[in-house]
Amino acid sequence: MMQTQQLLHEIEVLPSELQKQVSDFVALLRKQQQKKVITKRTVGEYSNKIIVHENFDAPLDDDFWC
Repeated sequence: MMQTQQLLHEIEVLPSELQKQVSDFVALLRKQQQKKVITKRTVGEYSNKIIVHENFDAPLDDDFWC
């Protein structure tokens, strides 16, 4: 595996546009990594955040379907 200093040197010698692409790719990798951690749900996580009204299952008016 490439050493950190070697990797930094390889990035430094790239043109600025390619450095930007490397930066964007690193950001994408970090976002994917965070999603893996965040996807675990816990019981009660959404309590008091969702409201189901009493008429939830009442028939909808004909105007709704137009």
